[in-house]
Amino acid sequence: MPRTLLRDKEHLMIDEGGVEIPSDKDERRSVTFLMRRGTRQTTGLHWHEEKTEYLQVLQGQALVTVGDRTAVFGPDDGVITVPRFTLHEFGRADRVMEGADSREVDLRIMEWTEPSDGAKETFFRNMLGVIIDREAGILGNIKLLLSLFVVMQRYDNYPVFIKGPTLFGKTVQSSIRRTTTYVVRGGIALVGRLFGLKATYPEYTPASLLELK
Repeated sequence: MPRTLLRDKEHLMIDEGGVEIPSDKDERRSVTFLMRRGTRQTTGLHWHEEKTEYLQVLQGQALVTVGDRTAVFGPDDGVITVPRFTLHEFGRADRVMEGADSREVDLRIMEWTEPSDGAKETFFRNMLGVIIDREAGILGNIKLLLSLFVVMQRYDNYPVFIKGPTLFGKTVQSSIRRTTTYVVRGGIALVGRLFGLKATYPEYTPASLLELK
């Protein structure tokens, strides 16, 4: 199945939302994440190990978790810093009382990283690319799952599968959580690579980013 040519697109959208990538990027190489009205999707709890991430709400309100804190953020709340190895997640805030006023507004939240190397854009381009080009049926769903894990492994995205037991303290909890993620993410990504799936496709990725890969 041929891949859709998305490398020159400034907007990559699926039903729930997508990303906006301005043609004249600033030095931060930021992308803007969009979550449409009505969607219940979130980013899922995850962490990064190579970069500090920054978030800033441009429109609407976001329910953001960073570490042990969860709060509603809007355009007036400034930049949210997510240090490396810190669990975080965000989604629309209209599912909680404090964010009810944003129910009719699309959420737009800008993301960038430090160091800034284009990986954020490359991640989203390939992640959304394989979703847009997903094939129908059970085999198509399996291929999509494998593809997503290959992309996540390459681009510093560590999804949380279990939070871990609290009985023995935070250190043990964190160790169990991280080990589970390393094993599950690594195992599924390995299967995907064995079937020839890649993290970066030229159909989805501008040549300037391929040079940085």
